[in-house]
Amino acid sequence: MTAIPTDRTARDREQRDQLSNLQGLLMLSMLMTESGSEEKILSLAAASVPSLSSCRAVGVYLGEDGWQADVTCLSPEHVRADVEAQLRVLGASSGPVEIPGRAWGWALPLRRIQEHIGHFVVAASEPPSPATQFLLRVLAQQTGVALANARLHMAERARAGQLRRANAALAETVSALEHTTRIHDRLTRVAVAGEGQEGIARAVYELTGYPVAVEDRYGNIRAWAGPEGSAPYEREPQSRRDRTLRRALSEGRPVRENGRLTAVASPGADILGVIVLVDPAGTAADREQIALEHGATVLAMELAQHTASVALQRDLLPRRLTGGTALEVASRYLAAGAPIGVGGDWFDVIPLSGARVALVVGDVVGHGINAAATMGWLRTAVRTLADLDMPPDELLAHLDDLVIGLAEEEEAREEAEGSAAVGATCLYAVYDPVTRRCTMARAGHLPPALVRPDGTVTFPDLPAGPPLGLGALPFESAEFELPEGTLIALYTDGLVEASDRNIGMDISRLGDALTRPHLTLDALCGDAVQSLLSGPPTDDVVLLLARTHVLGPDQVASWDLAADPAVVASARNLACAQLTAWGLNEAQFATELVVSELVTNAIRYASGPIRLSLIHQDVLICEVSDGSSTSPRLQHARTTDEGGRGLFIIAQLTRRWGTRYTAAGKIIWAEQTLSPADGAVDGHSVPPPDVRSGETLDSSVPGLA
Repeated sequence: MTAIPTDRTARDREQRDQLSNLQGLLMLSMLMTESGSEEKILSLAAASVPSLSSCRAVGVYLGEDGWQADVTCLSPEHVRADVEAQLRVLGASSGPVEIPGRAWGWALPLRRIQEHIGHFVVAASEPPSPATQFLLRVLAQQTGVALANARLHMAERARAGQLRRANAALAETVSALEHTTRIHDRLTRVAVAGEGQEGIARAVYELTGYPVAVEDRYGNIRAWAGPEGSAPYEREPQSRRDRTLRRALSEGRPVRENGRLTAVASPGADILGVIVLVDPAGTAADREQIALEHGATVLAMELAQHTASVALQRDLLPRRLTGGTALEVASRYLAAGAPIGVGGDWFDVIPLSGARVALVVGDVVGHGINAAATMGWLRTAVRTLADLDMPPDELLAHLDDLVIGLAEEEEAREEAEGSAAVGATCLYAVYDPVTRRCTMARAGHLPPALVRPDGTVTFPDLPAGPPLGLGALPFESAEFELPEGTLIALYTDGLVEASDRNIGMDISRLGDALTRPHLTLDALCGDAVQSLLSGPPTDDVVLLLARTHVLGPDQVASWDLAADPAVVASARNLACAQLTAWGLNEAQFATELVVSELVTNAIRYASGPIRLSLIHQDVLICEVSDGSSTSPRLQHARTTDEGGRGLFIIAQLTRRWGTRYTAAGKIIWAEQTLSPADGAVDGHSVPPPDVRSGETLDSSVPGLA
């Protein structure tokens, strides 16, 4: 083994010391900024100089206010006068000063935003290193900022007497600055390592020696640290607890009540959590209170981040689910509790063409804000790909490519430190209420549960597929024909992978929980989640339920057409007759044009078999299928062109249109919003366009008009 060079070890130690000093300066800056007293600010600054180096603070000179007695040790009077004269020569600049008995002296300017207010004078037996001088300059800058803040906000700080007393209590710990820094460093490591509430309780217990509990705002214990075999204290009455929390919040410091010191984790007026130090003998002193206050600060940061993650997650999840006439849907989402934090579970219900509906559920690797943001990105990507009417296996393949690209970007962005894992599982299902068929594919996700109308529960053995982001194996789809009233249940592992139970047992319990026909779908969803969770979830939980409906013969009409231009008129007549039977006479004009264009295009530029279908639900859907894979595209025809206006006309007359591909060819579809006004589509008046009967759709086939 090769020994590490001594100079490298020294450099590493110097860098660690520098980082530790900077952390201490950060904490000191927070203390000074929060203080409303100039004397306390200067005392903190002067007392911190020895912790940064072998230097000592010898005095603070504040212009008209002169030398500050509490932090000035220059004597006799003529020595002060001599140093003061040197400071006047320096003006607003920093520079050396001669101090009797010291080999090195330096004056550091104290500034407000646009004003020089004085000097901070330090001395040492020998010139300090450049790194130490840098720390001293930073200390002077922070001291100037804190003094400026104290002067600017004196009136406001005067009204915050209780908060000032809490800061005064912190200022009184100057003599124990090393202990305070150790507290800060210990809890900083907890926060950086993501040890959560359990780590915070354990750290405060180790720092104080007193049992420590972390509670939520309602008094439920979330973490406990104490001697071996010790038990949490008894829960106090809610009225007494509320009084204690209000007092702690108003005073801005821990309060003693019923043998306990209680501090609230509150970044503002709202209490996010509570940290309690058990002290029945009342022996906890200032140092223990400081540790408790630091623990409350880190707890507030932890809970604030968790709250932000939950808010982001909920904002990115769908606010309203609708399965149209194809599916009745209900869902439940529960965010993971602290300390693990919110994850990246998501779900969605996406309307597709042809009255079909897509169901999606997924789980992003990791927890916290990054996982929630990745979840939102993936949900958007799935919706975008779903709009292209891809089959489930193809959609997952494209999504896998996107996740791989995201992982590569993260790796490039964090090359020096190593990137966090980017990956996810997903299950994508498409249900067709016309054919009653459901096509599913999954990427490393748990299989769905299917509850048939007779109460039979199955967990179909779908091809597993690799999790997203691996790019190792292809994805495969499976197709099932489902009777009307079948219940489809998609879920994430947080529902069935509790740490103290077997996953197979929980999946079986899920099946049992879903066979309760007397409940509404929403009630069934909530009841199933409640029956599987014995407490707050340790991971995100998603349960998405969908009960299938079928579009009957009274809602669907289809005709096989010959590849003969003469059948276009017959196709229009068939469509008009069907609309009359459905009582949709007002939609006949637009539908005739759509049918003419779609059927003519299929006859001229595609291959058989050709089939025309009308679907009547909340919208009117016209579909024409053929055996070609050519894709139409929208073009604006010139005034001299004989053709090329067909797709443009359809886009004007319908709500939306598109193409989806099948194993036998493609389907071109168009949706119309049903309106009670004759001659109106989507609420807009549609005048008869000046077109010839039989105009065709534009196509990507070369030579098509």
